[in-house]
Amino acid sequence: MDSAVIKYANAVPESYWTAVGNIVRERPYGPGGAEIRFGTKHFAPGAKVYIINWYAGMCRRIIVVGLHRKSKRFITLALDVRLVENLRPKVCYDPAVIAKLKEHFSPKPFFYPGTIDSLTQEFAERVCAAIPQWQQNYKNAEWVALVPDTAFESRVAWRQRLLDFFGFLLKRSFQ
Repeated sequence: MDSAVIKYANAVPESYWTAVGNIVRERPYGPGGAEIRFGTKHFAPGAKVYIINWYAGMCRRIIVVGLHRKSKRFITLALDVRLVENLRPKVCYDPAVIAKLKEHFSPKPFFYPGTIDSLTQEFAERVCAAIPQWQQNYKNAEWVALVPDTAFESRVAWRQRLLDFFGFLLKRSFQ
């Protein structure tokens, strides 16, 4: 046999640990969840997504790589945590996904996502443990839009409220 063939046969394929999940089958949509949608705009229901990064301070979005439902190409995007289910840590061997991982973790100006070496088994297990808690917190939280206050919008009322709020500082500095 040729030595190049033996080297290729004995070579370990490139792999990275990631958290893997599936896109939810059905989700509520619209005012009060009146409508049911299947999957998301970009992913089909039940599609496999690789969770490669997260916004840990916000606890609302994760960065995933998955097969787009229409173009059938792998895409990277930030996804709401409520849209992923069935989380598990797995090793990724797919060359197309690994190419997307390298693209995401490549250095960019004004953005540093970390290094691809951060994709370890511990990270994948930590993501799988944290995301269900985020989903529960997100479900329990009341996200209420602020109603504008007409008195606060006028400039005079705004200045007066500002003086009332910071008045204690002014009194202290002039004493």
